[in-house]
Amino acid sequence: MKPSEQDLLAALQRGLPLTPRPFAALADELGCDEEAVLACVSRCRAAGTVRRFGAVFDTRRLGYTSMLCAVRVPIGELDAAAAALTPLRGVTHCYVREPFDLEALAPRVSDFPNLWFTLSYPKDVFAAFADEVRARLQPHEVHFLPATRRYKVDVVFGAAARAREESVADGAPLTAADRVVIKALQGDTDVCSDYFAALASQIGMPEWDLLSKLEIWRRSGRLKRVGLLLAHREAGWTANGMCCWRVEGDTGDAGRALAACGEVTHCYERPLAATYPYNLFAMVHARAASDAVAQFRRLEAATGLSDGVMLVSTKEYKKTSMTFFVDG
Repeated sequence: MKPSEQDLLAALQRGLPLTPRPFAALADELGCDEEAVLACVSRCRAAGTVRRFGAVFDTRRLGYTSMLCAVRVPIGELDAAAAALTPLRGVTHCYVREPFDLEALAPRVSDFPNLWFTLSYPKDVFAAFADEVRARLQPHEVHFLPATRRYKVDVVFGAAARAREESVADGAPLTAADRVVIKALQGDTDVCSDYFAALASQIGMPEWDLLSKLEIWRRSGRLKRVGLLLAHREAGWTANGMCCWRVEGDTGDAGRALAACGEVTHCYERPLAATYPYNLFAMVHARAASDAVAQFRRLEAATGLSDGVMLVSTKEYKKTSMTFFVDG
């Protein structure tokens, strides 16, 4: 039986095998031919649902610090606050998020932080840019919420996401040659049957050396995958919920239980903030608000968690992939 479009898309999001002719190898796993897999990428590009096709790296293992940040901004000042943030290269995601009324199926205004963004910079300059963010958002207090434990990071739309607890430790230092490889794979790369050979030629190294390096990085956690990153809103996944609970003591059991739920794409422990008293975060994505609410309720039923909150994105100011090792 030939794979469905959803099966093809899920496999491409999970990533290519690190082997010559990776699309042919992926096709063998799916029971189809190489042309069908390549054609799926082409259709997605034509439809505008591909954010990029390339490598996804673990930010911390590249020497970067990355944090989720949150700030409470008066509604009338949100656009101006976002305009101050989004020009910064290290701000890759920026949303307005508000708690969702599970019965009325609508966002509601609260005293929680409502402007949420990610901040990522090399660790030796992160503190300076954090101060810059504080200055740009004065007089509002910015909460910096690092992931103190990572229970799951597996963004695959249209298929159950896989649970995998990850270390938050830094990786080994990078060489100049490592940075060349990262720069070549971090953007939107050309897709062809000899994908890694073409990249290796561009870099000026043998294909086998490139594949060996990527496999070492994959095993160490530096490389998450090389594959398709979906522009999820354009693909119809317009209802995304940040589901949060307060867990007293160790979050391990609850975090792993959430990570085992297929609809969860991200699951982290984060520190409590003065205006946001939750420390366990899980992301879900759905095509409709009612589906996101159903997911939230299933998570609580499956894990025994209660008294949680789901924040939904009501406005997107910026969503882009991190670009590493850019001068200036």
